Amino acid sequence: MSEQAMPLPPRQRDLTETPAGTPAARETADHNHTAAWWQDGWRYLIGLGIAWMVLGMVVMPAGISFNPSHAYQVSLALLLYLPAFVLAFRQRGRLWRELAPLPAFRVFLLLLAWAAVSLCWAGLRHPEDELGRLVSVLAFVLAWQLWDAQGEARVEALLLVIGLGVSVCAAGYCVWFAFHPPQDERIVGEGIIATANYAAALMGAVALWLTQLPLRARWLSVLRWLGTAALLVFIGLTQARSVWLALAACAVLAPLWRPERAVRWLAAGVVAVALVLAAWPLPVLVARGTSLRPELMAQALHRIAEHPWLGLGQGAPFTLMVQGHPYTHTHNLLTQVTVELGLPGLLLTLALWALVGWQGWRGRGRLRGRILLAIWVYASVVLQFDMPQLLDSPRPGWVLVWLPFSLALALAMRERAGGEAAIIPR
Repeated sequence: MSEQAMPLPPRQRDLTETPAGTPAARETADHNHTAAWWQDGWRYLIGLGIAWMVLGMVVMPAGISFNPSHAYQVSLALLLYLPAFVLAFRQRGRLWRELAPLPAFRVFLLLLAWAAVSLCWAGLRHPEDELGRLVSVLAFVLAWQLWDAQGEARVEALLLVIGLGVSVCAAGYCVWFAFHPPQDERIVGEGIIATANYAAALMGAVALWLTQLPLRARWLSVLRWLGTAALLVFIGLTQARSVWLALAACAVLAPLWRPERAVRWLAAGVVAVALVLAAWPLPVLVARGTSLRPELMAQALHRIAEHPWLGLGQGAPFTLMVQGHPYTHTHNLLTQVTVELGLPGLLLTLALWALVGWQGWRGRGRLRGRILLAIWVYASVVLQFDMPQLLDSPRPGWVLVWLPFSLALALAMRERAGGEAAIIPR
């Protein structure tokens, strides 16, 4: 059928058949303008909510065990979760229909469903709290798709605002650290990131995307590099060796998705420094030994062997005793998932993560793809040593897991909708 002969959708047909300047045409135009304004308002609220989700981790107070505060959770419900669900169900659930065919989204829904079912044997006093956490993860994934649909410029602007905001906080924490150093001489933040490893992990992810934004304005580029410097100084002061290793891995592998000469020289320099440190390690690299990670791994495997198929259930509390000290999580994402969700949860998590990495590789010619690959490599290292909370309240782990997952979905949706092949860099 030719383009001229194709029937128009009802709304479009009504517009074309309504004479211009008539009261009906003016009424229709006003209606469309109001609907567009209303929808754009919700989308800007979502953008604000995403920005606040990350910045709130850096500045808001936290509860016991660095749990997000009630005020922070309520603000996210109003700024992020509610607008995401409102827009996700508009136009007869168009967003759901676009996401449903994507393999990564189907695996994601299966993981959420299995976690929800596992609440039946988790033995929790308030299982609705865990169910709410699962819903919040889903809301963030949907929210990012709604924001990303506005185009790459919106994505760049949001990531730049978040990056500069976090870098200002990092600089402030560095100044405070210079005048009030803690006893262990490791810098921390406030609230959710009031622990050195969590703070370093978040700052490292922000530094990765901040360095890759294509900024044309010179003053913005200067701000970007000043912010990156503050983030790297903060990361250095945390003495978080896992984050240092993850950033080094990103620098070495970066030529795979950024084949510029400067990036290759950076990778070669990092390899040279690594070889020198392997031969003559600095005291900061060996003073704390293995930080009980092998012992925690052994205890986690023992706990997995007790409940290999079903796990303990999503959010079920447990304690690992290592050298007389209690630990409430395994310090490793894969073992934590297996303890809670059993082998089915582990397989779903591995499948999800593999699909995210593959989508990043396919889209490495785009900004989203490069940021996705960088955070994917970075998170693949960091999550082996800390931040094992996968389906939990907003934490730095969301930036390492659910942000790259959301970027992967956005790339896959654009390829499917446009029927275009992935852009491969020359």
